[in-house]
Amino acid sequence: MLRGAGPPTAAESRVLSPEELEAGWRLACQARAAHDAQVDIPASALIVAHHIVVEGVGREVLVEPNVTKVALRLPPPSADDPRDDLNRVLDAMGHATNGGLLPPGSLPPLAELPRVLRTSGWHVTAVVAGRNGGGLGPALLGVEPGDTGDEAYGVAVDIGTTTLVVYLSHLPTGNLVSVASDLNPQSQYGEDVISRLQVAVAGVGTPALQACVAQAIDRLVGSAAAEGGIPRERIYEISVVGNTCMSHLFLGIDPVGLVRLPFVPAFRRAQTVRAADLGISIHPEGQVYLLPNIGGWVGADTVGVILASELDQSKGLQVAVDIGTNGEIVVSQDGELWACSTAAGPAFEGAKISQGMRAAAGAIDHVAINGDVACHVIGGAPPVGICGSGLVDAVAALVRLGVVDGRGRLRGREEVEGLPEKVGERLVQNEAGRAFVLARAEESGGRPVAITARDIRESQLAKGAIYAGIALVLELLGRTPGDIERLLLAGAFGNYIRRESAIAIGLVPAIPEERIFSVGNAAGLGARLALCSTSLRQRAEEIARRTHHIELSEQEGFYDRFADSMALRPLPAAPLEP
Repeated sequence: MLRGAGPPTAAESRVLSPEELEAGWRLACQARAAHDAQVDIPASALIVAHHIVVEGVGREVLVEPNVTKVALRLPPPSADDPRDDLNRVLDAMGHATNGGLLPPGSLPPLAELPRVLRTSGWHVTAVVAGRNGGGLGPALLGVEPGDTGDEAYGVAVDIGTTTLVVYLSHLPTGNLVSVASDLNPQSQYGEDVISRLQVAVAGVGTPALQACVAQAIDRLVGSAAAEGGIPRERIYEISVVGNTCMSHLFLGIDPVGLVRLPFVPAFRRAQTVRAADLGISIHPEGQVYLLPNIGGWVGADTVGVILASELDQSKGLQVAVDIGTNGEIVVSQDGELWACSTAAGPAFEGAKISQGMRAAAGAIDHVAINGDVACHVIGGAPPVGICGSGLVDAVAALVRLGVVDGRGRLRGREEVEGLPEKVGERLVQNEAGRAFVLARAEESGGRPVAITARDIRESQLAKGAIYAGIALVLELLGRTPGDIERLLLAGAFGNYIRRESAIAIGLVPAIPEERIFSVGNAAGLGARLALCSTSLRQRAEEIARRTHHIELSEQEGFYDRFADSMALRPLPAAPLEP
């Protein structure tokens, strides 16, 4: 509601009731702030449960974490053994592990050492980072009283453009303890990466974006720890994946090199920093390990997908697609890797769709049309909008009925022969032009939920970019989409989309459905694997080094292929007729 609102616009008069207008209600999209204003968000809008995919396809690995613990029983000082406290611990560590150990890299462990040794009766546990490779170590993170060897935990974080997922794991076993997730609060600065880049390079934007996401991760770490009954100080390491822009913003690094060609990142290598330096509260000397990036628009999240799906060790021709605001595409030919990113836009995440929304309670996530329209709604609530998987289902069904033609034009009722009467009644004209009603007002408990001709156009742009990216990389390798032996769909959208709908509109190649697999949050699983296994961490770094990065915008013929790929029909197919 807008206090002191002026006369309603024409659009507000059409959409809002006289009672709502009299009460001061106005459309946010129609309002312009003439001076500083306060925005109050209803509590009900803040507690909607968003369906964020947190699981990936599991696999067995050898658990060998970067942070380990060693229980020690030390002889107390004597006239015959006057060694200092630090060397007493280091000597015992060397004897216990048949190896040496560097001294602590910071003061706090040493400052507490005398008291811990004496109050524990010289029975302590040393916390070591880096003995197995990776990290800043080897380094002594701390010495704890008693035997705390089983009390060692780590966190894996997937920083998505839209969502954040935190996984708390038990380091000695690799077992998952708890999961916490939320929306990425950086969305307040822009729904997509480009918008956030513009904010970041404009003066003080990068620090604000860094603090924003770090505070959210810190809060999720606290939630996961509380759920698992784990003290924060028993969390010793965090592994992180995200696209290249998210990686820069997480570390507070100016992403100015990503704004224009040739899209050069500030870093590609894996980075290890203290968690406290980023504003995340775990063990005082706890570390954050950020997986490496592949290129300017292909980041650590794609490395995570490759690691989790073992594309680097696969045989034959395999393709993985992580569909989000950006569609990251990886092609593996007998383990040799090529990767690119295509700007799919936010349509499949609900943005730029007239009644689009994320996968939350009240979102239509699946649609079927057979005599009439049947919708599945998340949470069993009355429908209030449509999310990406529901949009693809709806467009695919309308294409099958001939209501939408191959060019994406939404036809009128009189243009479609044999259209069921109840379906035809849903073709209407509203303020946005021609539209198809998925849920009537009486079915939604409020306003009708419909998709418009413009919504269909947005879905065409998104799916065309993804298909064109797949086809072009395969063309560079002398292969065709029909050669794909296994197609992996990663991420939230890839997890819920119906394969037959994706094929019907040409989002993915028209290969046999049994070759298409949903692999859930593979990026998040990659972060968990890097947390629990230093061997896989080293493999992730090797993956980033040897993956061929393709910048699609520099490839001849990409935009022509993109235009052809917008056809709403199974692809590959014959070129559109003029």
